[in-house]
Amino acid sequence: MNFKPIDIIHILTIFVQIPLIGVLLYKGHRSVSNKLMVFFFFAQILSSVDMLFWLHFDITLKLYPFLAYICTPFFLVWGPTMYLYIKSETTNPFVFKRKYLLHYLPFALLSIYFLAFYHFHSLEEKREILNSQELFNLSFRKILSVITALQVLVYNITSIITLEHFSKETKVKSSHFTIKMQWNRFIIYGYFITCLCNNVAGIVYFTSGFKETSTYLLVTILLYFLYFSIILVKALLGSHLGEQTKTSKNLLFSKDDVDNLNNLLESFMNEKKPYLEFNLTLSELASKMKIKERQLSQFINACYQTSFQDYINGFRIEEAKRLIKQNKNSGKTILEIVYESGFNSKSAFNFAFKKHTKTTPTLYKKSLK
Repeated sequence: MNFKPIDIIHILTIFVQIPLIGVLLYKGHRSVSNKLMVFFFFAQILSSVDMLFWLHFDITLKLYPFLAYICTPFFLVWGPTMYLYIKSETTNPFVFKRKYLLHYLPFALLSIYFLAFYHFHSLEEKREILNSQELFNLSFRKILSVITALQVLVYNITSIITLEHFSKETKVKSSHFTIKMQWNRFIIYGYFITCLCNNVAGIVYFTSGFKETSTYLLVTILLYFLYFSIILVKALLGSHLGEQTKTSKNLLFSKDDVDNLNNLLESFMNEKKPYLEFNLTLSELASKMKIKERQLSQFINACYQTSFQDYINGFRIEEAKRLIKQNKNSGKTILEIVYESGFNSKSAFNFAFKKHTKTTPTLYKKSLK
């Protein structure tokens, strides 16, 4: 077999993603988001396998025609799976519902098409179909390429909007949240850019009559390889994949525990707004959330790297900033906002405001005019 550079890159891409799948399953086998990522990388592996099959038709599909068109429908799961991964990372809690399977309807329809018109035939009939190219001719390939590109583009843009909206709506950002956002931003933006480059190469490929396109295709395959390689390194060294997070010498949280508790806490704070109570204590908040006081204290200290009081004041300051913006042209005084945002004294408010915003309430109000 005569291997070309494009073949080598495809093979390397496959061998990078196989251990990546192993790391994802090992570090977070109970995590829905990790399972979705595993499925995404599995579909990517199949795309490389499919490409290698067609590049070496005489020793693959010609001898083993039953292998043809098995991988092709999986092109239509890339976009939906990436979107559902981002959704699982930004929804608290995330449960994979049956309605989400509708995202895979194009994949199911294409699978049925190949099953009915190819896979049910005998080996000899399959060879004839492959040689005649009547099932998957150039026009069909162009249409499928356009549909796949548009589908991935729409899902990628939707994923980016979902992720950035989640970041904007989260008021207090912990170190765990920051790591999580950095990871997911690299995942989606990296994939978005790589796919755009691949689409440009695809346009050149079809419009040039398949001439002088090897460089374009090689560059895009190389980009995918680098993208997956960086993810593998981050997966091996990072902590956002199911590793245990140490919160004290006596207590460990798994990645799932961290996500679940973080989602529970953020949802409760944003929806119930207990921080508006003047004298909210750790024990009262733990009781309201129906979790142990010690567990909540250790989680806030480790995950947010701050004290309970600073954590609560962070929400109060965000509420105060909102009230100042909302009433910047009204006669409402700063003292009224102090009490409405959950503080019980102006001195405590001024101290917390400067600590969290690096400015005073008066200067902040002036900056809005």
